[in-house]
Amino acid sequence: MKSCELNRLLISKFPNLIEDYQDEVDWQEGDETGSHTVYGDVFTPYIVRCIKNEKEIELKAIFDYLELVLIKQDEYASEVITLSVLESIQYLLKERSKYKEMIGKETKKVYEKL
Repeated sequence: MKSCELNRLLISKFPNLIEDYQDEVDWQEGDETGSHTVYGDVFTPYIVRCIKNEKEIELKAIFDYLELVLIKQDEYASEVITLSVLESIQYLLKERSKYKEMIGKETKKVYEKL
């Protein structure tokens, strides 16, 4: 999966991030901006806000999305999810273990290896 595909997938699943996404990619390479940058600078801060504000409905959608991407078994997409998302939020998940129950099977495998 290429960056543009992974970035577009994110926005299709989370249209509420479109403004932050546009702010991030407009000064870079548009949809071709590296997914590590997009996920690290747009998606991960959104996840952190959701965890801190205990937005359980949003978190369920987030964890379902992570699972969807990881199930694809795409090396690049899995790397982005692992390094730019899960590694960045693992400290919050340790502090708020109730959210680990929302994590899917593939996500849990990756998370446990961190």
